[in-house]
Amino acid sequence: MRHPVIQLSLSLSTLLLVQSMTAQQCSGGSIEGQVIDPTGAVIAGATVDTNSSLQSVSDGHGHYELHCLHSGSLKISTHVEGFEPTAETLKIQSNSTLHHDLHLALAHVETEVAVSEESPDIASESRHTLDRRQIEELSDDPDDMKRELQILAAANGSAPGQARITVDGFTDSGNLPPKASIARIVTTPDLFSSEYDTPPYAGGRIEIFTKPGADTLHGALFFTGSDSSLNARNPLSLSQTPAGRQRYGFEVGGPVKPTRSDYFIAFERRNIDEFTAIHAIVLNSAGSTESFNQTVATPQHLWTASARSDNQITPSDQLIFSFAGTQNKLGNQGVGGQTLLSSGYDVTSSDYSLRLSNLQTVSINLLHELHLSWRWQKSALTPFSSEPEINVAGYFVAGGSAAQKQISLTHTLEADDTLLWSHKKHTLKAGLQSLTQFFNNDQPTLFNGAWTFAGTNAAVLDAQGSPTTATAWITPLEQYRRALLNLTGGTPTTYHVASGEAKVSMAQTQVELFGQEEYRLHRRVILSGGVRYAIQTEPLSAFNAAPRTGLSWALDKHSKTVLHLHLGMFYSIVPPSLALEAKRLDGVHQTERMIYSPFYSNLSQITPESVQILEAHTLSSGLAQTPSLQSGIGIEHDFPHHWHVQSNLYTGESWKGVRSRNINAPLVASQQSLTLAQALAAPRPLIANQNIFRTEDTGHLSGHAFFIALDQHSYKTFSFFLGYLNFNFHNDTAGSEGFAQSAYSNQGESGRPDWQTSQRVFLYGMLKLPKSLALSGMLDASSGQPWNAITGSDNNGDGVFNDRPSWDNGTDANSYHTAFGRMSIDKTNGTAPRNIGTLPAQYHLNLNLSRSWTLEHGMRGHPWTTTLNLRGTNIGNHTNVTGVSTVASSPEFAQPTSAESARRTEFGVRVSF
Repeated sequence: MRHPVIQLSLSLSTLLLVQSMTAQQCSGGSIEGQVIDPTGAVIAGATVDTNSSLQSVSDGHGHYELHCLHSGSLKISTHVEGFEPTAETLKIQSNSTLHHDLHLALAHVETEVAVSEESPDIASESRHTLDRRQIEELSDDPDDMKRELQILAAANGSAPGQARITVDGFTDSGNLPPKASIARIVTTPDLFSSEYDTPPYAGGRIEIFTKPGADTLHGALFFTGSDSSLNARNPLSLSQTPAGRQRYGFEVGGPVKPTRSDYFIAFERRNIDEFTAIHAIVLNSAGSTESFNQTVATPQHLWTASARSDNQITPSDQLIFSFAGTQNKLGNQGVGGQTLLSSGYDVTSSDYSLRLSNLQTVSINLLHELHLSWRWQKSALTPFSSEPEINVAGYFVAGGSAAQKQISLTHTLEADDTLLWSHKKHTLKAGLQSLTQFFNNDQPTLFNGAWTFAGTNAAVLDAQGSPTTATAWITPLEQYRRALLNLTGGTPTTYHVASGEAKVSMAQTQVELFGQEEYRLHRRVILSGGVRYAIQTEPLSAFNAAPRTGLSWALDKHSKTVLHLHLGMFYSIVPPSLALEAKRLDGVHQTERMIYSPFYSNLSQITPESVQILEAHTLSSGLAQTPSLQSGIGIEHDFPHHWHVQSNLYTGESWKGVRSRNINAPLVASQQSLTLAQALAAPRPLIANQNIFRTEDTGHLSGHAFFIALDQHSYKTFSFFLGYLNFNFHNDTAGSEGFAQSAYSNQGESGRPDWQTSQRVFLYGMLKLPKSLALSGMLDASSGQPWNAITGSDNNGDGVFNDRPSWDNGTDANSYHTAFGRMSIDKTNGTAPRNIGTLPAQYHLNLNLSRSWTLEHGMRGHPWTTTLNLRGTNIGNHTNVTGVSTVASSPEFAQPTSAESARRTEFGVRVSF
């Protein structure tokens, strides 16, 4: 047996000869599936032979594939040590892929037990798996495909867009693999299993499994282009936006040593031309108010490459090496809405990973899986200006970006070790999952300073600009105008600046152990149970045991109706960004200063109202992972012709949620019309003139998610998946880095989570048309996400500009008519609840029309094929708003500031051999 390193060297050496090899082409049909033992566990290293001399060996996930099969009857045989060999005849159709799982019985001595009456007829959980035919209909563009998969992940009642994507078992997956390398995708695993760390509604999981390089040389060249004349302009732009994109690359794979080792390599380049729209209210050269509209290009240039080598050390021992790399350049980021071009920046990033997987069939009952990964990422941000940022609340943001020049380096080490043991009625899975991240950041945020104009009470000016004895509220834009002209009332609200050491480093380790057992109590009843234990550092959290239990019960003797019950504990990690921020802004490493009422033209001068506040960030002692208790009840029924209906109801409650507050904020009463100077003069509980921002675990979330779906995948001419999802959750925090309006009260904080879309309908389907045409599409429609109305100012002096307005009966001169009623903006701790607003509903319709045919015949009659496709995204050209102006005093309040891309049309060609 060759050493794995020698085997890999042979693989890489053979790659150098690829261009000189004669391509063997494939024709006819294909077969793919899994090799499965009587307990339902997959079998690695099984040899699958055909009477046409083609052969495949199942990989570590039990998956096999056979291509280049002539249409008609085909004899297929399977054999592996410890199991009875099988032989069967299948019908093969040209230009189609047959999914067929191979079920093996144990060798003779075990046969009576393996095929006894107690063999299970049901699975512990319904799983939605995309086979090769369905994967082919997904978008070729990785960004679009990721969105489609996120929608499909909602099949387990999760929030689309939040699902975690894993590739070949690696949690830290990075980018999607090339579509041609994907064998299957699982979008609804049983997330109540102790193998997983997040509950279903928190985002779900997308598990992608790639395939080996195959037994024959194969590959493809592809190109996708989008002409600007067929694309709609940015929905918020007043001028044409000639958006377009090009995507091109190649893939090649084949054997190094037949049945023993193979390879697959891919390269892709993407050039994306998109645009963003600026809608702001500014001052012109004459000092008058005017609307400012500008369309700005936001180009993206990206390349990605990947390589994989599979090595079958023995029939039961497989070693897989893989590499993936991406470099990305994005221009004019941070621009759009009310942010002008001068506050933008360019971003360059790179992402590389090396992975090793070892899959061993230790015995007929025991499977061992080991994953090791090293990933390194670098991101550099280059601002267009080093001038201080200028934020005129609700009107525009100009000057330089507060982010300034940043460089972030992250190294991630992942190690996962899993054992799967099956014996008679028992299936046990246990493992260890470890993730260590090393952060090295150079982050001079706010080193350039930032001015904020939030509006103020000031003297009324006469025609010559001189102050009168009358006073009135002036808008942030008027305040800014007066500052430029050095007039009374032109004092900025704040000047925020940081200084000290910009570089900071930190490491965080997460280690999680799990054990999960399924017990086949009866052929129609499966009990499951397990426990997950999590530990993390920075901050240290070591007491996180999460037990889980479940029951699957087929209610009829044919197992057409199955009931699923689940109950379990979950723990959410404390994000490393919180510990990194606390270390960076601890008041020693970096110091932040908030100067209230400074001179705009000369910071060295002070006004009578000037107050300087020092700021520091810290983590509360004992900050730990967030626990939650989740339950689920689901039922599914298989009607005639495999029309399948399923429904799930999930409930959940979490406590000790991570949130932040200023524990040394001024002690001011709510609903007072205080000036900012009066609020700042109020006593503080700990120390004068200092803000201490502490991250605590005092948040709470509760609610439920309901899901119902209908799907059909048994017909040859069409298939579809139709689902409806309803969320009804409430929490009292805006997330791990969110602040309550008041440091001393939770009044008005209970509301919808920022991520919640209450209603969502989605449809995914495929249809075979005449002339060998295939049509696939995805419809996703949802209600909008919530947003928070704010005053734009720091009414209570706590250093956080998230104060909300108050309802007003018309008696307050500083109030505004809004879509929510009349609102006052000068009260401390406003009465308007958090997340009062809702974005407009979103609607996406994507369609893809494709056709494949033979170009010419190569050696052994294997054809070259080509596929042409026409893909449209957002076919209805619906304006999908992603952000609005949230400052209640702004003339643009509640008006859209950002939106997703408009209609895009792409043509693609793929030549395969």
